[in-house]
Amino acid sequence: AQKNMEKGKDGLFKRLGGEEGISHFMERFFDIVVVDNRIRGFFQGKDIKAIREGARVYFTEALGGPKIYKGRDLAEIHKAQGVTDYDFDCFLAGMEKALSGLGVEDETIDEVIVTMEPVRPALLGRARGLAAHAKMKDGQTVLERIGGDMNVEAIVDTMFVGLLSDARVRFFFEQSREKIDIMKRSFAALAVGGFGGPVTVDDRKVRKVHYTLNVTDYHFDTMMENFWYACDLMEVDAE
Repeated sequence: AQKNMEKGKDGLFKRLGGEEGISHFMERFFDIVVVDNRIRGFFQGKDIKAIREGARVYFTEALGGPKIYKGRDLAEIHKAQGVTDYDFDCFLAGMEKALSGLGVEDETIDEVIVTMEPVRPALLGRARGLAAHAKMKDGQTVLERIGGDMNVEAIVDTMFVGLLSDARVRFFFEQSREKIDIMKRSFAALAVGGFGGPVTVDDRKVRKVHYTLNVTDYHFDTMMENFWYACDLMEVDAE
């Protein structure tokens, strides 16, 4: 999917069947989400036809078609909706199901999902990432204050000891030792980049890997709890 995106989103728009394909996509998508018990509440008492038409215009542009969207900013539209990460993941799952039902190839579906992921912050009403100054203290990055790459790797090793025995999330990690080692290296590399070190992991690929795992806020908070405990054992400054 990443290789296709580098060629431009207009190619994605064409592979989806152009404007007609987007229309079919939206019809199938809304047929799915309005009956999904997890998110159908967002549509109760609403003009579904009008919402679907607005979404068709938005998706036409977002997925590489003509720039025809003249509607309100997404953050403004969804400000009072209370959309959560879980809700957004349900919408993404609905997109995947709709496209699959239309016979769209898996690689193209992945590309659609990756393309729509940056929309998440606007719908959830939050800023993307941390400003540079928020990652610095006394002229040092978080990575430097932790003690460098090796300390991050040690923290991740300790965190995984906890995760593998934590009944709340251990089922995510019932993998071979080789796969667990790959997970550790990937997590450590992602953390190093996020803490101000070299960025060697494309976070968009990380998101794609987790789309079908049904990771909830509860699971993520549990992982962060284990990470925090590992940091505490390593005597990392609480700040």
